[in-house]
Amino acid sequence: MFKLRRGTPLYSIVKCKCPKCQDGNLFINQQTYPLSQLFDMPDRCPVCGQDFQIEPGFYLGAMWVSYPVVIFLFILFVLLSHFALGMHMVGSITSASLGLLLLSPLIIRYARVVFLHIFAG
Repeated sequence: MFKLRRGTPLYSIVKCKCPKCQDGNLFINQQTYPLSQLFDMPDRCPVCGQDFQIEPGFYLGAMWVSYPVVIFLFILFVLLSHFALGMHMVGSITSASLGLLLLSPLIIRYARVVFLHIFAG
């Protein structure tokens, strides 16, 4: 079975940890779905002091990470619901849209994590 090893970038991305020390949490609230605190991040890592707010508007670039993920998931959901479940195309598109709406907090968080790891890791 696959086990995440501490010290690898994949570990800190999956666990939403600091790219430098892999101990500090990237988000103030570790739960994904309290939407009022979805984007709340400390300015610096509480353990090593790594700057999480590299420049104003830095996380707008995370949209470039989330965009291909959303497109891939949308196409996958539409194809699975249409061919595997036998739904009509309108129903497939509707269910894929609703599924992505429910997954959007998770996608937004992980896009931020990956984007920060690209530039600060």
